Amino acid sequence: MAAAQLPVVVATTADPLLDGLAIPDDAPTRGMWSASKPWPIISVTTVMLPTGKIATFGSPQGNGVQDGRTFAVWDPAKGFSADSQAILPGIAGVNSFCGAQAFRPDGSVLVSGGIFDNGSDKGSVLINPAANAIGTVSAKLANDRYYSTMVTKADGNPIIVGGSYPYQGGHADPQGSIDKGLMTGMTPEVFENGAWRSLFGAKSRDAFGPDNNRFWYPRAWVAPNGKIFGVSSDKMWYLDPANSGSVTAMPFRDPQRDATVAAQAPNTGPNSTAVMYDIGKIIQVGGNSFDNGSQMLASSRATTIDINGATPILADTATMTYGRSWANATVLPTGKVVVMGGSLFGDQADNNKVLATETWDPATGRWTVGASNAIYRGYHSSASLMQNGAILTSGGGIPGPVNNFNAEIYYPPYLFTTVNGKAALAPRPQIVSLSANKLSHAQSMRVELAGADGVAQVVLLGLAQVTHSFDSGQRRIPVTFTQAGTLLTVQTPATTGIAPPGYYQLVAIDAKGVPSAGVIVALGANVAAPVGQPSIPVGGNWVNCATENGTCTVANGPKTVRYGVNGQYVTKQVTGSIACSNAAFGNDPVYGATKYCDVLAASTGGSGMSGGGSGSTPGQGAGGSGTGTGGSMSANSPVSTPSTSTWNSFGIAASKIATGADGTTVTINKDNNTVWLYVADNNWRQLPGQMRDVAVVGANRIYGIGLDAVVYRFDGTQWSAVPSANNVSIGAASDGTIVVVNQNKEVWLKPTDDLQGNWRRVPGSAQKVVPMNGKSLWAVGLDNNVYRSDGTNGWVYVGNTISDIAASSDGSVLVINRNTGAVWRKVGDNTTEAWSMIPNSNGVAIAAPNAQRAILIGRDANIYRW
Repeated sequence: MAAAQLPVVVATTADPLLDGLAIPDDAPTRGMWSASKPWPIISVTTVMLPTGKIATFGSPQGNGVQDGRTFAVWDPAKGFSADSQAILPGIAGVNSFCGAQAFRPDGSVLVSGGIFDNGSDKGSVLINPAANAIGTVSAKLANDRYYSTMVTKADGNPIIVGGSYPYQGGHADPQGSIDKGLMTGMTPEVFENGAWRSLFGAKSRDAFGPDNNRFWYPRAWVAPNGKIFGVSSDKMWYLDPANSGSVTAMPFRDPQRDATVAAQAPNTGPNSTAVMYDIGKIIQVGGNSFDNGSQMLASSRATTIDINGATPILADTATMTYGRSWANATVLPTGKVVVMGGSLFGDQADNNKVLATETWDPATGRWTVGASNAIYRGYHSSASLMQNGAILTSGGGIPGPVNNFNAEIYYPPYLFTTVNGKAALAPRPQIVSLSANKLSHAQSMRVELAGADGVAQVVLLGLAQVTHSFDSGQRRIPVTFTQAGTLLTVQTPATTGIAPPGYYQLVAIDAKGVPSAGVIVALGANVAAPVGQPSIPVGGNWVNCATENGTCTVANGPKTVRYGVNGQYVTKQVTGSIACSNAAFGNDPVYGATKYCDVLAASTGGSGMSGGGSGSTPGQGAGGSGTGTGGSMSANSPVSTPSTSTWNSFGIAASKIATGADGTTVTINKDNNTVWLYVADNNWRQLPGQMRDVAVVGANRIYGIGLDAVVYRFDGTQWSAVPSANNVSIGAASDGTIVVVNQNKEVWLKPTDDLQGNWRRVPGSAQKVVPMNGKSLWAVGLDNNVYRSDGTNGWVYVGNTISDIAASSDGSVLVINRNTGAVWRKVGDNTTEAWSMIPNSNGVAIAAPNAQRAILIGRDANIYRW
């Protein structure tokens, strides 16, 4: 293998976030989501650091309260392992909750403003360049900066704009807020030479005042002309930071108002989201609210803003499929914009949550609906582009309908291709070395690639600095380049207005639109190189099986085998053996280099269940650990397809289903959460109340999770509350065992069929748990795999890739395959992977009456019995 040609060698690290993915067939067109993963805090703010690590803050560890004095630093190279997060304590006297952030030239992150700590709300802290300590800043802000925005000016110094006195002031009484001294944030400040300086000439009510909550996280960017451009609710503005500063404001769109149609609601307000997708080009989408408490219909409108000329040019582009309030927008290396999360109405979850991603293509002005995630991400959530090209989303809550101590990853379609009719990870360009990773403006640099395939684009992307639905750091800058074989000659941006000094991901994109992993570089004469050797994550759980001209032999094929080196590969599906040669693969992917054959290994399972502890009621308890080994449900056991029995419809419009050993069957209506008891075929009786989930012990012993997330028991006449809180799923067994999973994915068990609050914490975390009895619990793990526990010891892996699970008291388990919707059955209360598929099944929810029967909610929301 040839050595790198350029001085700065880019190291490669394994990417556990791409390894072992169960890729659905539609991933090349819709992308895919990971399962929910645990996160130690509620990440109200997310910052991608020059080291490639990601810092978040917003709550204490494991405690759902508003507090910005705990910083969690995540190392993506460690995946979601127990040691992937480092917890750093903050500094006494500074509470950075709802503060603002920007990079300093040494690679540290300045975090300023927030809420009160010991009577002060004007402090700042520094996340140091190595991301292993929080430091102090002696200088104090002159003004209150709760809900402010900070960006790096063209000269490399931070400027902070907007904000208010914590928790007070705003649109309800604009003049009174000013008169009471709550709006001092109308005067911007710059951080220079270790001190804050007020720009008294730039004080502006139009840009940063209480009217329509313009002070609330103004959307702000450095414009190509070197000034600061921003959008604040119904206004847009330019701020000239020279001398004492000045502001010129102008109308943007109508202010927030009540609307009945999402496409007619104004895309304004702090609950909108916006991103700079090209040089001087911005898209602003969604919104229409004054704050997180305003219950207004969200907007689906989108507006582009071109600030390359003397006057901003506005143009409406296509509306989104969904109105979105408190969504997050992320620009991809290709220039497309992904919008995820949000609510159709205010900050409401339940039937108003928006789970589907939407991607806007600037070339067509159209939106495409993509894959859906599992968890509502609204107010106080964030989304950030990672080095591997995927998007991390986390947080949401405090306050809100959820408190999300978890994260998910969206893998955009460009990461996938189709091989022999099946989706697989796409071959990607790979950056091998650089002439330098500390760059100046208007400089020529060289980039070495692993292969000589044609590159279509090279771009710089500002590192994420996200909070409150706005990424103040991200901007996409296409750069000019030429290519000669594996070497690119790249011209860095000419001015600091186009690319402010700071840190960027350098990405090469091939002719198919597939991006390389991003290499983090410093740009600017006074900006320090990132700490440590540059590195990139390389994904795919590949195991070497041969060197060129050897023989690769695979077990239990067919499996995917790749041939090549340094990111340039051709692939084949192999059963048995294949020669590791150009002839066998029909191509020489890297001429003149020694090549290798690697086989794509199956998922190794592992930490699908994690956490454990003790407490008195659901919602309390501390973490522990779990166990698991990998495998494939279909590959590890024979498939049996009985020729007798069919699916027969006996109900409609259902979202949840539960049944007991005595045949008592209850469903929840998908449209209004009403509860219905089965009487006879197509004959159901409505029970009182509305529920999110339901479980059955037996006749007149029915449990549910109410719309308030409390557990209730139905005795045949009325629902009575069982002491509990924050629950999302429930299961029950005929022996009276009740199990719930709460919003933090904690598992809680109640051993008695009554109204006592005698809950105990079960070790482990899960998406859903159902009891076969008090000593046999079955779960959908956080990794979507099947696990069994006796309720006391760890969890044992039993199968994979499921979306729902049910168990019956006579020892059968039913699951739904996450990718296909097919139903699989296992008979026997043990961990043997002996699954058989029930034919002609395709559903979204399952119930298990006994080992001979199954009840399914189909994708058409009808109820079927087998």
